[in-house]
Amino acid sequence: MEKLDDNWITKGTLDFEYKKYILLAYLQHVEQSFEQKKLYPSLADLINHYRNASSLKDGKTKLFHSFPKRLSRVDLESFELLFETVIKDDAGSQQLEEILNFSLAEMKSKLHIGQNIFDAVEKQLFIEPVGVKALEDNEGLLMIDPEYDKYYHVYKYKVSIFETAHEKMRGLQTDFIASIRKSIGTTLEQLKVKIISNMKLVSNYSTYRVISLEAYPYNETLLPIVKRRFSSFLAESA
Repeated sequence: MEKLDDNWITKGTLDFEYKKYILLAYLQHVEQSFEQKKLYPSLADLINHYRNASSLKDGKTKLFHSFPKRLSRVDLESFELLFETVIKDDAGSQQLEEILNFSLAEMKSKLHIGQNIFDAVEKQLFIEPVGVKALEDNEGLLMIDPEYDKYYHVYKYKVSIFETAHEKMRGLQTDFIASIRKSIGTTLEQLKVKIISNMKLVSNYSTYRVISLEAYPYNETLLPIVKRRFSSFLAESA
């Protein structure tokens, strides 16, 4: 099963064995993707399901604790008043609790696998400027250079800064320009000048090369992680 409905836990029959079957079928697909070192979209999708299940568990706990309570007994030794919930946790609620506990544990173990792959990919990336940097780095060229690949994958990037109610957020927009075959006789600076000239950009356009030392699936793993790492790099350099 490649996809899991966002409401898979609460949708349909609330039966532990049935929900377990659905979840394990989905996680088998996720695990197969991770075995091939393909992180996306499986990792982002899994994170979303884990957060949904966590929110559902927290909401269930808060709902149960919000039920009316009555005095059950008085502990004279510790001078405490002990209360019990008027509405009991019924069979359906217990079934949901069992499903949630199992699901969170299983998803968390797969998330660890995905996170380890993500960390390994990120650690072997190197970022370096090509030529002279512009005073502002919010716009420029990004060259992704997998050492095992015969091509540079060139993108135009632009950083967007927007505010939420609590903080400023940074977004990285990339537009693919071309895959350019590597040539011993052409330096990166010469390549940069050629691209800038063809696109009629300003001559001091910031350009960065991101080197990947190891082979990973490009679209499913390397590209999304390069974008995230490069966005962080620009934020750290700002």
